[in-house]
Amino acid sequence: MLKRVISGTVFTAVVVGFFLLRQFVDYRIFHILTWFFTAFATYEVARAVAPFSVKGSRIVACVSGAILLPLYALFEYLIAGVSGWLIAIDLMLVSALIIVIIALIKGADFKTGLVSVLPVFYPSLLMLSMAVINDLGYTEGFIALLLVFVISPCSDVMAFFVGSALKGPKLCPKLSPKKTWSGAIGGTLGGMLGALLVWLVFRFDFGTNLAWLIYLAIGLVGSVCTIIGDLIESLIKRKTGIKDMGNIMPWHGGIMDRIDGISLASVLIMTIFLIV
Repeated sequence: MLKRVISGTVFTAVVVGFFLLRQFVDYRIFHILTWFFTAFATYEVARAVAPFSVKGSRIVACVSGAILLPLYALFEYLIAGVSGWLIAIDLMLVSALIIVIIALIKGADFKTGLVSVLPVFYPSLLMLSMAVINDLGYTEGFIALLLVFVISPCSDVMAFFVGSALKGPKLCPKLSPKKTWSGAIGGTLGGMLGALLVWLVFRFDFGTNLAWLIYLAIGLVGSVCTIIGDLIESLIKRKTGIKDMGNIMPWHGGIMDRIDGISLASVLIMTIFLIV
């Protein structure tokens, strides 16, 4: 338990530290944290599915995940006229094509080829949205990132306590035997309360008097994405027969175990901010 508390505290301190660096030094520094999440999580997913993938696909996926954010930043900040996110997507598509060619040469079946391609897009495609969020602007980007990192933990914590107290029917017993419907509902309410707290503290109102409704909607969507993201990772772990994606954080698992909900929630939060 002590190791779990220590590793959780270190993780939180690192995230808070990068938020402070973003706000008081340069907002682009936050991309370093996003790169770390993307590169290590890609490695963990690629390693997990390696026994079911074609030989050689793992290194292609890992290289793609490692250079994705640097390539995004290069084109976003140094090369005018080209969007960094577009180049990043092109990189993923090229990497996937290379793996498909390897699979065809080795005579792999469709399922093996599909599994081999998975680490190219998961979680890189999801984490790319976090980079886009960071570049929304000094204030907008901060609020959006804060929502990503507040909603998911609030949802997880409330889901744990409500689910443990009320129990009841299982949410998806084949994927995650411990998750219950009561926990899912509690987690959704927790995420909505977390989003509302961000509004109460920072008062970023989107230029409308009904901003609190937008925050509640973001909390609702973000919480649902957190739950779905966790289930997706549980599916991968169950299919590959592993307990945790990694062991970089004692008693917490790997990086992917920490960002499974955050990564998916960031996509929806990015979409909402771009629309609003």
